Amino acid sequence: MAEFVQRQLEERLPELEQLERVGLLSGEETRALMRKVTALEHKVHRRALNKESFISYIQYEINFLELIKRRRVRLGYTFKKEEIEYAIVNRIHRLFRRALTKWKGDIQLWLSHIAFCKKWNAKVKLSKVFSAMLAIHPDKPGKIAFWIMAAKWEMEDRLSSENARHLFLRALRFHPDSEKLYQEYFRMELMHAEKIRKEKQLLEAAGVDPAEAEYPMEIVRGELARVVYKNAIQKVFGNAEFHLSFWTIAALFDFTQDLQKEIVEDLQALHTNHALTWDFMARRELDTESQPLTECSKQAKASDITRREERCWAVYEEAVVTVPTEAIWKCYITFCLERFKRKTNNEVLRKKRLDKVLSVFDKASESSLLPQALYKQWLRLLVDLGNAEKAVRVVKSASGSFGPSVEMWRSSLELLMELQSMNVSQLFQEAFQQVPPKDCLPLWLLCLEWSESTSNVKETETLYQRALQTPIPAVSITVKEKYLDWAFKTGGYKKARKVFTSLRENRPFSLEFFKRMIAIEKEQECSKMQCLREYYEQALREFGSTSADLWLEYIEEEWNHPQGKAEYTGQIHWRAMKTLGGLQVERFVSRYTLLQTGHL
Repeated sequence: MAEFVQRQLEERLPELEQLERVGLLSGEETRALMRKVTALEHKVHRRALNKESFISYIQYEINFLELIKRRRVRLGYTFKKEEIEYAIVNRIHRLFRRALTKWKGDIQLWLSHIAFCKKWNAKVKLSKVFSAMLAIHPDKPGKIAFWIMAAKWEMEDRLSSENARHLFLRALRFHPDSEKLYQEYFRMELMHAEKIRKEKQLLEAAGVDPAEAEYPMEIVRGELARVVYKNAIQKVFGNAEFHLSFWTIAALFDFTQDLQKEIVEDLQALHTNHALTWDFMARRELDTESQPLTECSKQAKASDITRREERCWAVYEEAVVTVPTEAIWKCYITFCLERFKRKTNNEVLRKKRLDKVLSVFDKASESSLLPQALYKQWLRLLVDLGNAEKAVRVVKSASGSFGPSVEMWRSSLELLMELQSMNVSQLFQEAFQQVPPKDCLPLWLLCLEWSESTSNVKETETLYQRALQTPIPAVSITVKEKYLDWAFKTGGYKKARKVFTSLRENRPFSLEFFKRMIAIEKEQECSKMQCLREYYEQALREFGSTSADLWLEYIEEEWNHPQGKAEYTGQIHWRAMKTLGGLQVERFVSRYTLLQTGHL
């Protein structure tokens, strides 16, 4: 190992001599650098190699390069780069190569080497790095992004569409079903075609006749991109969204009208009944050119927009008849809502949009195909428009289709509560019958909130007692906490203590339930330590084996409370050490020490 280290150090001497000679390093800095490099070289030549040692060495060399760069700028010296910088860059490449030979699976290390190559414009080296990286497990799904990265670099940095094409074809052999690969390959072929077209146009503009061999018509017309698209929809069959993504990419280029038309025709043929197809065809009508406007007034523009939207609505109307599904109605309603929310000063157009969106909501509800995700928006729209009566009618008529959906029931109940409707209690009863008990916690909390704001104390307490009878622990635990808070808010300390006493044997509990009672006691002007001990002891009975902080709070209370007894803390400490287990003991010991020294 010593011989290898010595050889590496000797190879540095010419560049260090150059650095000293031109004034980029002082003699003292050179000696300090040699000491540091010697230590780093020993680390990367051990028998048991460590990845962090290589990373540290590489980072040190990169920082050294940056230092030289800054000093060159300061001194205005630009010569001897081949003897100095290039020697350091080559050494960094060697370090990366050794590290990546040992740790082939380290993605971050590969990316760091790629970034370094790009920064120093090492194009030949970067090609080799990409080739080596892609040769390691090329069929793993996680490597798709690297194939695309390599192809983009060949296309955009090396300006080699041929190499980029070969990389995409190789990648597709390993990942024949990758949607992302097909999309990027398609984009690359269109970019290449666009580049060729621009070159050809420049030559023609300059009066030079471009040779047919240099500018093949199939490439200029984007035929290669069409082949990629056709192969893609055959390999990844049945995915309308993937199919449509090719149209989105093609639409970015101004010479792909025929290709766009073909993609749309294939979409309609292969995904006739898919909601995305109908949605795309309907929205496309917005961009379809109308008859030329005879005048440019605001009224004429509004009329043109109205005609376009009516064509969109006609397509959607055909869709909901041909393919009556929730997905189609969702697309239709979403489109109408988007258009309604667009700002316009034309009252006729705004009213037309409003009438349409309300009409579509009604029709979807009548056909029992209104998506639950849009139900809440419908109710909110009705309320915002001042039509609260219809909103209540909608809730009453639609409640039979809510089933076990907690979100639907909660949305409806919140609306009725906001409107202070007389139907709230009835709807709560229906909700508790339809929703499984294990999912009823949000409904119980909403119901208790409603009762607290509208009912008298006795009725609300009866409701709390009813909620506590549920066999679901999550409901029971949360209701206990809320019940205690409500008792204190409505009846003060005595009421809260009475509720706590009635519930202290009614398991299960939460730690927060006991802490809340402790906090209520401490809020009193003359809090009693005897009561606090009672609450702490009951809490420790339930949570003493799992909560170190609870024991510490108990000890701190004995120390700080006017009625506390410091002599009790030793006994509490002994019990805590005996009761707690595992990491909680360590936490208790460390925090108890801080508590004693006053640092907690």
